[in-house]
Amino acid sequence: APILQSLAEQARDAEGARKEGLALHALLQHLGKVARADWARVAPRALETLLPDHPHRHEAVTARALSLLSRPDLAHLFGPDSRAEVSFLVPALQDGAPVRLTGRIDRLVVDDSAVLVVDYKSDAAAPRRIADVPGNYLTQLALYALVAGQLFPGRKVSAAILWTELESLMNLPPELLGTARSGFTLR
Repeated sequence: APILQSLAEQARDAEGARKEGLALHALLQHLGKVARADWARVAPRALETLLPDHPHRHEAVTARALSLLSRPDLAHLFGPDSRAEVSFLVPALQDGAPVRLTGRIDRLVVDDSAVLVVDYKSDAAAPRRIADVPGNYLTQLALYALVAGQLFPGRKVSAAILWTELESLMNLPPELLGTARSGFTLR
């Protein structure tokens, strides 16, 4: 019974972490529309709806969101040239076979010459080296960058992961993205 109890606790912890990640993403998406002076008041209220089953985690999630939104090195991600939650559905080919690429880009930063695609990852043990980033994350970002290139032709497209636990932005090398999306082309 202790083993089963431990497995059940792990499943509950994983589900709680997933819900916390979703709540954090929502705060990062929406707090930018609120006056900065009101963030500390609005975030806990939002978490009452976003994370109702984990009130003991509200303070930590609020602190993380406010910290990320307040970091000068990340300000461009949340500024006027950025867009949150950009959904797409595009026809593509994977190794010549028709597929549909569908997704939602967490953050898109667009200026006259470049586009930055950013995905938030809330992994508890976030990798500190690009070499340790899971392959499925690389493929995801590579495909997001491919789609962004079609949405914004003529602009240089780059991609990065915002590791929320580390509060750091990891820029992914273009050659790595090219390898990760090999076999995929847009129709």
